[in-house]
Amino acid sequence: MLPIAVLAVLIVGNLVLLVLLFRPDRALQAVPTDQGTLGVDPGESISPSSNTSQRPGSSEPTSSSGHSSRDEPTPSNPPIEPAPAERLLLASSANTAWRATVGDCDTPGKVERSTDGGKSWKRIVRTGLAPIVRMGTETGGSLYTIGGAGQDCSTRYVAYANDGSVTASTNDPIDVWFLTPDDRDEVNGPGERKARPCKNHIVGLTSLDLSRALAVCADGAAMSTTTSGRTWRPVARVPGTLAVAAGSGRYWLAGAVENCDGIAVRSLNVVASASSRGPSRCAAANRATPGDVALDIVGDAIWVWAGSLVQVSINSGRSWE
Repeated sequence: MLPIAVLAVLIVGNLVLLVLLFRPDRALQAVPTDQGTLGVDPGESISPSSNTSQRPGSSEPTSSSGHSSRDEPTPSNPPIEPAPAERLLLASSANTAWRATVGDCDTPGKVERSTDGGKSWKRIVRTGLAPIVRMGTETGGSLYTIGGAGQDCSTRYVAYANDGSVTASTNDPIDVWFLTPDDRDEVNGPGERKARPCKNHIVGLTSLDLSRALAVCADGAAMSTTTSGRTWRPVARVPGTLAVAAGSGRYWLAGAVENCDGIAVRSLNVVASASSRGPSRCAAANRATPGDVALDIVGDAIWVWAGSLVQVSINSGRSWE
């Protein structure tokens, strides 16, 4: 009996050791890391002179990483897919500007004017152009529009006085940049040149003079010409661009970036095939749909039309009204 008892004790002891060996140790269990942190594009900056900023509509400061002082994630709008422009802006001062809905070959565009910095708008021009593909000013400062006319949506140029009366018109505009009314992916340049600089849709077209122009494509390619449209070359990748403009000798871009709860505006300086970008300025804006963003620059004044808001900055985007 003694050997049997000894054997039983050894078996029980081994079982105890096995239980102790495989028992989970609470102190070694892993704890999931916090997944709430949102990344921010380090190339964008709402305020380059400081590492803190304020979200539009909020008095709570945020850090340069996009987090509030309470370490709460910064709200971020879903990305907006670029689309051909459905709005146009033409500013003549910090107080006065024209704006237009583009329309299409079956739906006439609508032109309005503001003389109080975008607070109110009045429809003065009764245009029948469908769509409106260009707004500009003649030498004397009067407004002109280019758009489609008739059942074939052919090109029509019409100039207006400030009271909306027609002062000139032609079916053959020259020395002006515009998109073909019934094919807004085709660029018309001075000298009646035509080109298709984008592989897909054109988001926006703007020009500095009769030689230099910039087209931004839906895939983010910025295409530049210095030869009145004879040749085009890629000068930058600007994904997320929703509107373009020209002013102060530079091109300007408006779009959506992760650390701006509105519309970010920055300059793009192009020299030959190289480009450099200015600081990003954030304009408060409610949610804009694709195509419904317009931009124009005059002097130090920046006009942005996004959603139902028109915002104006008189100090190059440092503050907005």
